[in-house]
Amino acid sequence: MPQEKLPTKFLPAEKAAPTEIERQSKLLAGAPGLVSLLDGMLNFSLILNRQRQAVFVNKSFSAFLEAHGVTELLGQRPGNLAGCAHSTETPGGCGTTESCRRCGSAIALEQALNGNEADTECRIMSKKLGEDLDLRISVKPFSLGGEEFILMSLMDISSQKRREVLERLFFHDILNTAGGVQGLVGLMAESELPEIGAYVPAAVKASERMVDQILSQRDLASAERGDLQLRLSEVGAADLLVDIADLFKAHEVAKNKEIEVSGTCYDAHINTDKIMLSRVIGNLLKNALEAESPGAKITLSCEKTAGGAAFTVHNPGRMPEDSRLQVFQRSFSTKGAGRGLGTYSIRLLTEKYLKGKVSFTTGPDGTTFRAEYPVSL
Repeated sequence: MPQEKLPTKFLPAEKAAPTEIERQSKLLAGAPGLVSLLDGMLNFSLILNRQRQAVFVNKSFSAFLEAHGVTELLGQRPGNLAGCAHSTETPGGCGTTESCRRCGSAIALEQALNGNEADTECRIMSKKLGEDLDLRISVKPFSLGGEEFILMSLMDISSQKRREVLERLFFHDILNTAGGVQGLVGLMAESELPEIGAYVPAAVKASERMVDQILSQRDLASAERGDLQLRLSEVGAADLLVDIADLFKAHEVAKNKEIEVSGTCYDAHINTDKIMLSRVIGNLLKNALEAESPGAKITLSCEKTAGGAAFTVHNPGRMPEDSRLQVFQRSFSTKGAGRGLGTYSIRLLTEKYLKGKVSFTTGPDGTTFRAEYPVSL
Protein backbone atom coordinates (compact mmCIF):
# COMPACT_ATOMS: atom_id res chain seq x y z
CA MET A 1 0.00 0.00 0.00
CA PRO A 2 1.21 3.56 -0.69
CA GLN A 3 2.63 5.42 2.27
CA GLU A 4 1.06 8.52 3.83
CA LYS A 5 0.84 11.60 1.62
CA LEU A 6 4.12 13.47 1.31
CA PRO A 7 4.72 17.05 0.13
CA THR A 8 5.76 17.57 -3.48
CA LYS A 9 6.53 20.44 -5.84
CA PHE A 10 6.00 18.38 -9.04
CA LEU A 11 5.37 14.62 -9.34
CA PRO A 12 3.53 12.52 -6.72
CA ALA A 13 5.74 11.77 -3.72
CA GLU A 14 4.08 8.59 -2.39
CA LYS A 15 6.10 5.39 -2.61
CA ALA A 16 5.14 1.72 -2.73
CA ALA A 17 5.84 -0.41 0.34
CA PRO A 18 8.94 -2.65 0.29
CA THR A 19 6.73 -5.76 0.05
CA GLU A 20 5.07 -4.31 -3.05
CA ILE A 21 8.49 -3.58 -4.61
CA GLU A 22 9.55 -7.16 -3.94
CA ARG A 23 6.35 -8.55 -5.49
CA GLN A 24 6.72 -6.40 -8.62
CA SER A 25 10.38 -7.36 -8.95
CA LYS A 26 9.43 -11.06 -8.87
CA LEU A 27 6.75 -10.44 -11.47
CA LEU A 28 9.34 -9.01 -13.85
CA ALA A 29 11.77 -11.83 -13.08
CA GLY A 30 9.05 -14.15 -14.34
CA ALA A 31 9.37 -12.61 -17.80
CA PRO A 32 12.81 -14.03 -18.74
CA GLY A 33 12.66 -12.77 -22.34
CA LEU A 34 12.34 -9.16 -21.15
CA VAL A 35 15.04 -9.51 -18.50
CA SER A 36 17.45 -11.20 -20.91
CA LEU A 37 16.89 -8.51 -23.54
CA LEU A 38 17.54 -5.64 -21.14
CA ASP A 39 20.54 -7.34 -19.52
CA GLY A 40 22.08 -7.72 -22.97
CA MET A 41 21.95 -3.99 -23.65
CA LEU A 42 24.99 -1.77 -23.20
CA ASN A 43 22.80 1.23 -22.41
CA PHE A 44 21.62 1.73 -18.85
CA SER A 45 18.04 0.50 -18.45
CA LEU A 46 15.63 0.17 -15.57
CA ILE A 47 11.96 -0.57 -15.08
CA LEU A 48 9.94 1.66 -12.77
CA ASN A 49 6.55 1.16 -11.19
CA ARG A 50 3.84 3.83 -11.16
CA GLN A 51 5.54 5.40 -8.13
CA ARG A 52 8.69 5.81 -10.27
CA GLN A 53 10.64 3.33 -8.12
CA ALA A 54 13.06 0.87 -9.65
CA VAL A 55 11.79 -2.70 -9.70
CA PHE A 56 14.43 -3.90 -12.17
CA VAL A 57 17.89 -2.57 -13.06
CA ASN A 58 19.82 -4.13 -15.96
CA LYS A 59 23.34 -5.51 -15.60
CA SER A 60 25.23 -2.58 -17.16
CA PHE A 61 23.52 0.02 -14.96
CA SER A 62 23.84 -2.18 -11.87
CA ALA A 63 27.57 -2.63 -12.48
CA PHE A 64 28.04 1.11 -13.01
CA LEU A 65 26.21 2.02 -9.81
CA GLU A 66 27.87 -0.65 -7.70
CA ALA A 67 31.29 0.51 -8.91
CA HIS A 68 30.43 3.87 -7.35
CA GLY A 69 29.27 2.37 -4.07
CA VAL A 70 25.53 2.39 -4.81
CA THR A 71 24.26 -1.05 -3.81
CA GLU A 72 20.64 -0.47 -2.74
CA LEU A 73 18.90 -0.34 -6.12
CA LEU A 74 15.33 -1.65 -5.89
CA GLY A 75 12.76 0.80 -4.61
CA GLN A 76 14.93 3.83 -5.45
CA ARG A 77 13.94 6.59 -7.85
CA PRO A 78 16.29 7.45 -10.76
CA GLY A 79 17.66 10.66 -9.25
CA ASN A 80 18.28 8.97 -5.91
CA LEU A 81 20.17 6.16 -7.64
CA ALA A 82 22.38 8.64 -9.49
CA GLY A 83 22.93 10.81 -6.41
CA CYS A 84 21.23 13.90 -7.84
CA ALA A 85 22.10 16.88 -5.65
CA HIS A 86 18.39 17.79 -5.40
CA SER A 87 17.14 14.30 -4.48
CA THR A 88 17.71 14.83 -0.75
CA GLU A 89 15.88 18.14 -0.56
CA THR A 90 12.46 16.55 0.13
CA PRO A 91 11.24 13.34 1.81
CA GLY A 92 9.87 12.15 -1.53
CA GLY A 93 13.21 12.60 -3.29
CA CYS A 94 13.54 12.48 -7.07
CA GLY A 95 10.68 14.16 -8.90
CA THR A 96 9.27 16.08 -5.94
CA THR A 97 11.53 19.14 -5.63
CA GLU A 98 11.12 22.56 -7.18
CA SER A 99 14.11 21.92 -9.45
CA CYS A 100 12.43 18.76 -10.80
CA ARG A 101 9.97 20.93 -12.72
CA ARG A 102 12.78 21.72 -15.14
CA CYS A 103 14.50 18.32 -15.11
CA GLY A 104 14.39 16.41 -18.39
CA SER A 105 14.09 13.08 -16.59
CA ALA A 106 11.17 14.19 -14.40
CA ILE A 107 9.40 15.79 -17.37
CA ALA A 108 9.77 12.55 -19.35
CA LEU A 109 8.37 10.52 -16.45
CA GLU A 110 5.39 12.85 -16.23
CA GLN A 111 4.69 12.02 -19.87
CA ALA A 112 5.06 8.29 -19.21
CA LEU A 113 2.63 8.44 -16.29
CA ASN A 114 0.12 9.93 -18.71
CA GLY A 115 0.64 6.98 -21.07
CA ASN A 116 3.00 8.67 -23.53
CA GLU A 117 6.49 7.84 -24.75
CA ALA A 118 9.12 10.56 -24.37
CA ASP A 119 12.71 11.26 -25.35
CA THR A 120 14.58 14.05 -23.54
CA GLU A 121 18.00 15.10 -22.29
CA CYS A 122 18.88 15.46 -18.64
CA ARG A 123 21.86 16.71 -16.66
CA ILE A 124 22.31 15.23 -13.20
CA MET A 125 24.51 17.14 -10.77
CA SER A 126 25.64 14.08 -8.84
CA LYS A 127 26.96 13.81 -5.29
CA LYS A 128 27.70 10.08 -5.59
CA LEU A 129 29.26 9.40 -8.97
CA GLY A 130 32.29 11.70 -8.84
CA GLU A 131 31.16 13.86 -11.76
CA ASP A 132 27.98 15.10 -13.36
CA LEU A 133 26.15 13.10 -15.99
CA ASP A 134 24.62 14.27 -19.24
CA LEU A 135 22.04 11.68 -20.23
CA ARG A 136 19.65 11.03 -23.07
CA ILE A 137 16.48 9.71 -21.47
CA SER A 138 13.89 7.53 -23.22
CA VAL A 139 10.73 6.32 -21.45
CA LYS A 140 8.02 3.96 -22.63
CA PRO A 141 5.02 2.83 -20.57
CA PHE A 142 4.00 -0.83 -20.86
CA SER A 143 1.83 -3.42 -19.12
CA LEU A 144 2.78 -6.81 -17.71
CA GLY A 145 0.48 -9.15 -15.84
CA GLY A 146 -2.21 -6.47 -15.75
CA GLU A 147 0.10 -3.92 -14.08
CA GLU A 148 1.57 -0.74 -15.51
CA PHE A 149 5.31 -0.12 -15.60
CA ILE A 150 7.72 2.34 -17.23
CA LEU A 151 10.78 1.27 -19.19
CA MET A 152 13.50 3.90 -18.87
CA SER A 153 16.66 3.88 -20.96
CA LEU A 154 19.61 6.17 -20.18
CA MET A 155 22.50 6.87 -22.56
CA ASP A 156 25.57 8.65 -21.21
CA ILE A 157 26.30 11.52 -23.60
CA SER A 158 28.53 13.46 -21.19
CA SER A 159 31.69 13.48 -23.33
CA GLN A 160 29.75 14.42 -26.46
CA LYS A 161 28.05 17.32 -24.71
CA ARG A 162 31.31 18.48 -23.15
CA ARG A 163 32.96 18.59 -26.57
CA GLU A 164 30.06 20.54 -28.04
CA VAL A 165 30.07 23.02 -25.17
CA LEU A 166 33.83 23.48 -25.21
CA GLU A 167 33.72 24.25 -28.92
CA ARG A 168 30.96 26.82 -28.48
CA LEU A 169 32.70 28.13 -25.36
CA PHE A 170 35.83 28.83 -27.39
CA PHE A 171 33.96 31.10 -29.79
CA HIS A 172 32.09 32.66 -26.86
CA ASP A 173 35.31 33.52 -25.03
CA ILE A 174 37.35 34.54 -28.05
CA LEU A 175 34.57 36.96 -29.02
CA ASN A 176 34.67 38.41 -25.49
CA THR A 177 38.36 39.15 -25.91
CA ALA A 178 37.94 40.35 -29.49
CA GLY A 179 35.25 42.73 -28.23
CA GLY A 180 37.76 44.16 -25.77
CA VAL A 181 40.39 44.57 -28.47
CA GLN A 182 37.85 46.19 -30.78
CA GLY A 183 36.85 48.61 -28.05
CA LEU A 184 40.44 49.59 -27.35
CA VAL A 185 41.22 50.08 -31.03
CA GLY A 186 38.07 52.20 -31.34
CA LEU A 187 39.22 54.40 -28.47
CA MET A 188 42.63 54.77 -30.11
CA ALA A 189 41.02 55.77 -33.41
CA GLU A 190 38.94 58.46 -31.68
CA SER A 191 41.85 59.84 -29.64
CA GLU A 192 44.34 62.54 -30.40
CA LEU A 193 47.84 61.33 -31.24
CA PRO A 194 49.38 62.06 -27.81
CA GLU A 195 46.59 60.07 -26.08
CA ILE A 196 46.90 56.93 -28.20
CA GLY A 197 49.94 55.69 -26.31
CA ALA A 198 47.85 55.28 -23.15
CA TYR A 199 45.79 52.55 -24.83
CA VAL A 200 48.63 50.65 -26.50
CA PRO A 201 49.68 48.50 -23.47
CA ALA A 202 46.08 47.39 -22.86
CA ALA A 203 45.60 46.57 -26.55
CA VAL A 204 48.82 44.53 -26.60
CA LYS A 205 47.77 42.64 -23.48
CA ALA A 206 44.30 41.92 -24.92
CA SER A 207 45.75 40.62 -28.19
CA GLU A 208 48.13 38.38 -26.25
CA ARG A 209 45.15 37.05 -24.30
CA MET A 210 43.42 36.22 -27.57
CA VAL A 211 46.36 34.11 -28.72
CA ASP A 212 46.49 32.41 -25.31
CA GLN A 213 42.80 31.51 -25.57
CA ILE A 214 43.36 29.90 -28.95
CA LEU A 215 46.14 27.80 -27.42
CA SER A 216 43.93 27.05 -24.42
CA GLN A 217 41.18 25.68 -26.70
CA ARG A 218 43.74 23.35 -28.24
CA ASP A 219 44.59 22.19 -24.74
CA LEU A 220 40.94 21.58 -23.84
CA ALA A 221 40.57 19.40 -26.93
CA SER A 222 43.57 17.46 -25.65
CA ALA A 223 41.86 17.12 -22.28
CA GLU A 224 38.89 15.39 -23.88
CA ARG A 225 41.32 12.91 -25.42
CA GLY A 226 42.88 12.39 -21.99
CA ASP A 227 46.30 13.85 -22.78
CA LEU A 228 46.02 17.42 -21.49
CA GLN A 229 49.06 18.99 -19.92
CA LEU A 230 48.06 22.12 -18.02
CA ARG A 231 50.28 25.16 -18.40
CA LEU A 232 50.95 25.96 -14.78
CA SER A 233 52.38 29.20 -13.48
CA GLU A 234 52.19 31.32 -10.37
CA VAL A 235 49.18 33.64 -10.58
CA GLY A 236 48.71 36.68 -8.37
CA ALA A 237 44.99 36.96 -7.58
CA ALA A 238 44.94 40.78 -7.38
CA ASP A 239 46.90 41.29 -10.61
CA LEU A 240 44.63 38.84 -12.44
CA LEU A 241 41.51 40.76 -11.43
CA VAL A 242 43.01 44.08 -12.51
CA ASP A 243 43.92 42.62 -15.93
CA ILE A 244 40.42 41.22 -16.47
CA ALA A 245 38.76 44.44 -15.33
CA ASP A 246 40.93 46.50 -17.70
CA LEU A 247 40.02 44.21 -20.61
CA PHE A 248 36.27 44.42 -20.01
CA LYS A 249 36.15 48.15 -19.32
CA ALA A 250 36.48 48.68 -23.07
CA HIS A 251 33.94 45.93 -23.92
CA GLU A 252 30.51 46.83 -25.28
CA VAL A 253 28.73 45.03 -22.38
CA ALA A 254 30.43 47.40 -19.91
CA LYS A 255 29.19 50.57 -21.59
CA ASN A 256 27.91 53.05 -18.96
CA LYS A 257 28.63 50.55 -16.18
CA GLU A 258 31.35 50.62 -13.53
CA ILE A 259 33.79 47.79 -12.81
CA GLU A 260 35.50 48.04 -9.45
CA VAL A 261 38.30 45.85 -8.09
CA SER A 262 37.64 45.94 -4.37
CA GLY A 263 40.00 45.41 -1.44
CA THR A 264 43.52 44.04 -1.54
CA CYS A 265 44.63 40.45 -1.84
CA TYR A 266 48.20 40.93 -2.97
CA ASP A 267 49.32 38.09 -0.69
CA ALA A 268 47.10 35.58 -2.54
CA HIS A 269 49.04 33.54 -5.09
CA ILE A 270 48.17 30.16 -6.61
CA ASN A 271 49.90 27.80 -9.01
CA THR A 272 47.36 27.12 -11.77
CA ASP A 273 46.57 27.49 -15.47
CA LYS A 274 46.29 31.26 -15.80
CA ILE A 275 44.47 31.32 -19.14
CA MET A 276 41.83 28.85 -18.05
CA LEU A 277 41.33 30.73 -14.79
CA SER A 278 41.05 34.01 -16.71
CA ARG A 279 38.29 32.50 -18.84
CA VAL A 280 36.34 31.57 -15.72
CA ILE A 281 36.61 34.97 -14.03
CA GLY A 282 36.02 36.73 -17.36
CA ASN A 283 32.79 34.81 -17.88
CA LEU A 284 31.65 35.62 -14.34
CA LEU A 285 32.27 39.31 -15.00
CA LYS A 286 30.57 39.29 -18.40
CA ASN A 287 27.49 37.53 -16.99
CA ALA A 288 27.27 40.14 -14.23
CA LEU A 289 27.60 43.01 -16.71
CA GLU A 290 24.95 41.55 -18.99
CA ALA A 291 22.56 41.19 -16.05
CA GLU A 292 22.68 44.89 -15.15
CA SER A 293 21.37 48.15 -16.55
CA PRO A 294 23.47 51.27 -17.26
CA GLY A 295 24.73 52.93 -14.10
CA ALA A 296 25.29 49.67 -12.19
CA LYS A 297 28.56 48.82 -10.45
CA ILE A 298 30.09 45.34 -10.67
CA THR A 299 32.58 44.51 -7.95
CA LEU A 300 35.47 42.06 -8.29
CA SER A 301 37.33 40.91 -5.20
CA CYS A 302 39.64 38.16 -4.01
CA GLU A 303 40.99 36.77 -0.79
CA LYS A 304 43.63 34.39 0.41
CA THR A 305 42.10 31.24 1.88
CA ALA A 306 43.52 28.41 3.97
CA GLY A 307 43.67 26.22 0.87
CA GLY A 308 44.50 28.78 -1.82
CA ALA A 309 42.52 31.74 -3.13
CA ALA A 310 38.91 32.73 -3.72
CA PHE A 311 37.46 35.17 -6.27
CA THR A 312 34.06 36.84 -6.05
CA VAL A 313 32.03 38.79 -8.60
CA HIS A 314 29.09 40.81 -7.28
CA ASN A 315 26.34 42.64 -9.12
CA PRO A 316 23.53 44.55 -7.39
CA GLY A 317 20.61 42.77 -9.10
CA ARG A 318 18.75 39.81 -7.65
CA MET A 319 18.66 36.74 -9.88
CA PRO A 320 15.15 35.74 -11.07
CA GLU A 321 13.85 32.58 -9.40
CA ASP A 322 13.70 30.59 -12.64
CA SER A 323 17.34 31.42 -13.34
CA ARG A 324 18.43 30.62 -9.77
CA LEU A 325 17.06 27.09 -10.01
CA GLN A 326 18.95 26.35 -13.23
CA VAL A 327 22.35 27.95 -12.66
CA PHE A 328 25.24 25.70 -13.81
CA GLN A 329 22.92 23.61 -16.04
CA ARG A 330 24.24 23.09 -19.55
CA SER A 331 20.86 23.42 -21.25
CA PHE A 332 19.79 26.59 -19.46
CA SER A 333 20.03 29.97 -21.15
CA THR A 334 18.26 33.29 -20.75
CA LYS A 335 19.89 34.46 -23.97
CA GLY A 336 18.52 32.03 -26.59
CA ALA A 337 19.47 28.63 -27.97
CA GLY A 338 23.17 27.82 -27.86
CA ARG A 339 24.10 30.78 -25.68
CA GLY A 340 23.69 29.38 -22.16
CA LEU A 341 27.38 28.69 -21.69
CA GLY A 342 28.46 31.16 -19.04
CA THR A 343 27.70 29.47 -15.73
CA TYR A 344 27.99 25.94 -17.14
CA SER A 345 31.46 26.64 -18.53
CA ILE A 346 32.47 28.24 -15.23
CA ARG A 347 31.59 25.09 -13.32
CA LEU A 348 33.04 22.76 -15.96
CA LEU A 349 36.41 24.49 -16.13
CA THR A 350 36.59 25.09 -12.38
CA GLU A 351 35.73 21.59 -11.17
CA LYS A 352 36.96 19.33 -13.97
CA TYR A 353 40.22 21.04 -14.86
CA LEU A 354 41.19 23.55 -12.16
CA LYS A 355 40.07 21.34 -9.23
CA GLY A 356 38.18 24.16 -7.54
CA LYS A 357 34.57 24.80 -6.60
CA VAL A 358 32.08 27.50 -7.48
CA SER A 359 28.95 28.68 -5.69
CA PHE A 360 26.58 31.63 -5.65
CA THR A 361 24.12 33.52 -3.49
CA THR A 362 21.36 35.86 -4.58
CA GLY A 363 18.95 38.03 -2.63
CA PRO A 364 17.97 41.61 -1.82
CA ASP A 365 21.65 42.62 -1.55
CA GLY A 366 22.43 41.38 -5.06
CA THR A 367 24.07 38.33 -6.61
CA THR A 368 27.54 37.06 -5.75
CA PHE A 369 29.43 34.24 -7.47
CA ARG A 370 32.40 32.78 -5.59
CA ALA A 371 35.08 30.59 -7.17
CA GLU A 372 37.72 28.92 -4.95
CA TYR A 373 40.94 27.29 -6.14
CA PRO A 374 43.71 25.27 -4.46
CA VAL A 375 47.09 26.81 -3.83
CA SER A 376 48.59 24.36 -6.33
CA LEU A 377 47.46 21.82 -8.90
